[in-house]
Amino acid sequence: MFKLRISILAVMTIMLALAWGCKKRIAPIPADLQRQITAGESVFYRKDCGKCHQVNAFGDAHQGPALTSVFLAMDTVFIKAHLQFTEISAMPPIALTPHEISAVTQYIASLHANMNTPANLKDPDARCPVCGAEVESARAVANSLQVSHQGKFYYFECPDCKAIFLRDPDWHSRSGYTRFN
Repeated sequence: MFKLRISILAVMTIMLALAWGCKKRIAPIPADLQRQITAGESVFYRKDCGKCHQVNAFGDAHQGPALTSVFLAMDTVFIKAHLQFTEISAMPPIALTPHEISAVTQYIASLHANMNTPANLKDPDARCPVCGAEVESARAVANSLQVSHQGKFYYFECPDCKAIFLRDPDWHSRSGYTRFN
């Protein structure tokens, strides 16, 4: 009888440990992408791009568009082309290497997620499949920012990302941001 109690206690302890360890966690942004975002932020401030562009929703009026648009977060090809060929736009010429252009592009793509991720997230358990922002699924559900697609739920931090997802759910459901650990 004593051995049976120990066995039951051991099994219960193992089950509790497994349940505790199985809590769904969002996948971190890959280290190489995070390094590129950090390098892009450095280039952005070193080249004084903030003189014309806002990186948040606050501040004075600027000449160039705010860089927190979800469309810029999604269209890195547009950003790269725009930075590479500033002479055909209203943007002043800025000397950037191809590496700097790629880094600034990733930094700009990260701005929408940064602006729309609530500062008071306690336990993010999902990532927006459109922009990569961290999301608490319960908060997304409470704000009607959840979509079911092909038997899986997707959660969003803002209505813009939800609307974009709904335009092409097959494509967005395969984004790198939907992976979990």
